Amino acid sequence: MVVRLTLLAFLFSISSLFAQEKSVLYKISGNGLEKPSYLMGIINFLPSDKFSIPQAVEEAMSECETFLTKNELNAKTQKKFNHAVRIPEGGWINDYLTDDELNQLRLLILLEFEVKEHAYHDFYSRLQPIILVPTTTALHLRDNITYTERSLHEAAKKNKLKSEGLGTIQEEIDAFKKFPIKDQVEALKHTVNNFEGHIADYNKMVEAYLVNQDLEMVKNETFKATNESQEFKKVYYDSRALNWLPNLEKKIKDKPAFIALGAPYLVGEVSLINLLATKGYNVRPVEVSF
Repeated sequence: MVVRLTLLAFLFSISSLFAQEKSVLYKISGNGLEKPSYLMGIINFLPSDKFSIPQAVEEAMSECETFLTKNELNAKTQKKFNHAVRIPEGGWINDYLTDDELNQLRLLILLEFEVKEHAYHDFYSRLQPIILVPTTTALHLRDNITYTERSLHEAAKKNKLKSEGLGTIQEEIDAFKKFPIKDQVEALKHTVNNFEGHIADYNKMVEAYLVNQDLEMVKNETFKATNESQEFKKVYYDSRALNWLPNLEKKIKDKPAFIALGAPYLVGEVSLINLLATKGYNVRPVEVSF
């Protein structure tokens, strides 16, 4: 009985330790680094009334010299990506949805979100199905939205950090093109047919991020929004994390860096936290309060 109780106590202490170690920010040190770097998992956008840059993040940035994201942030790369995620050959979203699903999408965008008919015709109806999934969420938030990467980029500029990309915008476009259209369509159909549930899932993800700082749950919710496409996960997340690792190592050995990447790149079997730890770095959570 004593042995069993001791074992239970040990398991409880281990689970409590892991619970305490959840964070959105990690410090990278050791393995010959002269100065530490920091790795932050982010969500593309968050409600403005719930998010501001935490003091711990500001302090981490003040120790760094470069700001790294998945690709360089500027108007040129954004324009190139916006063009790439349109339906090829002048196609329409009408080609993928039933009449009922199309009507539901139009009701959301035109009536609930008050988007003008010409904007729907010229822009929204031309977007690939998977891009419309987060787009409807962003429209739902209206003005109460903060684009996290952009917000961090502005903070990095104030701290005089040089901005660089781990990869290129073309790499992102090539990865996105490999997202199977059947999975894209199913993800959009789920969003259109169950929009209240879709927003409830988004709110759950926001709480997991800001309150519990549970990047694993954030990753699961993000993955759910892609119809849990294994092909997309492999190409868009796993392969890119592996490809970025040599460049990331080179950059953090050269100068201390603040790295901001989507939460799915940080956690899981093939993740930057695991990959860096395997290479001999100390990757430790930093206490963050939103």
